[in-house]
Formats: sequence, structure tokens, C-alpha cells
Amino acid sequence: MEYLTSSQLRRLLSRSVKYGLRALPRVRIASQPVVSPRVSVIIPTYNWSSVLRFAIRSVLWQTEQDFEILVMGDGCTDDSESVCLSFGDARIRWHNLPENSGNQSAPNNAGLALARAEHVAYLGHDDVWHPDHVNTLLAAVTRTGADFASSFVEMIGPEHSNYRLITGYFPESGYDGKQGMSPSGLMHRRDVISRIGGWKDYRTIWRNPDVDLEYRAFEAGLKFVSTRELTVFKFNSTLRKNCYRERPCHEQAAYTAHIERRRWFMLREAMRIARLHISKPPVRVLDIAPPPAPDTLGWNVAQYRKVRGLDQ
Repeated sequence: MEYLTSSQLRRLLSRSVKYGLRALPRVRIASQPVVSPRVSVIIPTYNWSSVLRFAIRSVLWQTEQDFEILVMGDGCTDDSESVCLSFGDARIRWHNLPENSGNQSAPNNAGLALARAEHVAYLGHDDVWHPDHVNTLLAAVTRTGADFASSFVEMIGPEHSNYRLITGYFPESGYDGKQGMSPSGLMHRRDVISRIGGWKDYRTIWRNPDVDLEYRAFEAGLKFVSTRELTVFKFNSTLRKNCYRERPCHEQAAYTAHIERRRWFMLREAMRIARLHISKPPVRVLDIAPPPAPDTLGWNVAQYRKVRGLDQ
């Protein structure tokens, strides 16, 4: 795990203080759809409705409310559609692919085809956004004219794993195409897809589909900016064995409750991160088998599916 430097930790702590001075978030339900939304939020999902509920909730409590939510089922056979409808928000649109593709690329591409906004943001169905996430991304792209914006993302390992990786930091010279950025922290202008193409099927590439998309954008000379704000809590499914079989949601439920009810949650979370990054205790995570040969097509995603309990 790559640890933050002391100066990065100080900045993370100082930036977290302001959230304790703000009003606690509240979910807002819209009775009418937005005609011309500023942001299209794409949530790819597959048969894990217990966590989907918390992901959608973390969109509905955003300080920026000018959005549409495109929940894209990857051949879902569970009650995910009912979960979407249960919110009663006219901005939520459900679409289910006829069969499972095995990865977020197909539902993301289907969501892009339906998206109406100038900007597109992605949210994993098992992740949670801070209420300021969309607002800070929009502010960053508006201020800089960037094509892509990324927040800081806290990659949270299972309990007692000591895994708390922070992604989204760029070198001082700017994004160099080497760091993978979690889709849940990513926003881009919708028209960049016409320039670089959409999400590629994992079986046709050796990089992860999200890293592939970002690298193609970098190679095309597109502009990236970081919000330098921690606004995404990612519960990596690749660190949680058989999670798609067991379908737990206790971690997402706990974080949602803390954000809604604890005014100083962000400062406490930053302090928790700082303690681990300073003490550097042993990290206990699952190992992914290395590829049989460099650049083996689809290897990583195939291994992730096995860990998640989707394949044998």
C-alpha cells in the first residue's frame, strides 16, 4: 500500500475541518425529472441491491441537485429495479441489459448512450459519495476547463485489514497517465467519448477497463484536474471474498449513518487515515494471482470475478 506523506496528511486533515461547520446532509426527493441536467450519474449494478440503496441515497443528498441518475443493470435478476423505484424520485432511471456482461464496461456504455448532461459521473453500486462530491467536481472542471476531474477516493479494506489507500493524487506536474483513478471519483465531459471511444470489454484489453479509459484520454492530450477533496468512500469488492454471493451492506450502512448524523465525521475519518499511514501496521489483503504472461488479456478482471464469488 502506498502511504501518504506527512504534508499530504496535514492537508487532508486541514481540509476536513470545514465539513464539521456545515449542516448535516439530507436526502431530497424530486417529483419531476430534470429536463436538462448538469450531470448524468451512471451507477452500474449487478444483483447486489442491499448496497445499491446506499449508493443511490448518497446521490440524493448531494448539495448539487441538478442531476439525473442512470442505474444500469448488468442483466440483473434480483430486486434492484424495485429498490430504485422505492425512492420515488423522478430523476432515477432504471435500465437493465438483457444479459450479464461480467464487468462495468457494458452498463457504463449503455448509460453513456442514455446520458443527457454535459458532464458524466460514475458511482459503484457498493460505494458512497460525500454530499459535496458532485459540487466539487463541477467546480473543478468549471474553474479549469478540464475534460476529466477526479476526487480523492478512500479505498477501504475489510475490518482489521489496515488497508486505507487514498487515490486521486496527481504529481505536481499534473496527471501523467500512470495512476489508475477509481471510476467512483471520476467525472468527465460527455463529448470526450466521441473523441477517445467508450469503455472497452475487459476480455479485449490487458489493462483494467477504467485504467484503459483514463490512459487513452491521457494519450489523446485531454486535460485532467483533481479536486484535492476526499469525497468518495470505496469498499473494494476485490478485497472482500465472495461478497457478490453473501451481499453484505453493513459497511455502507455504517458510513451512510455516520455522514448523516456525525457533524465531525470527516475530521475523525481523516485522523483514522493519518494514524494508519503514520504507524504503517501490517496490511492484510487478498492476493491476486499474477498473469501467466505480461499483457494477458482480461486477466485482472477475471481474477477479481473469482474473488467476488462470480466465477469458480
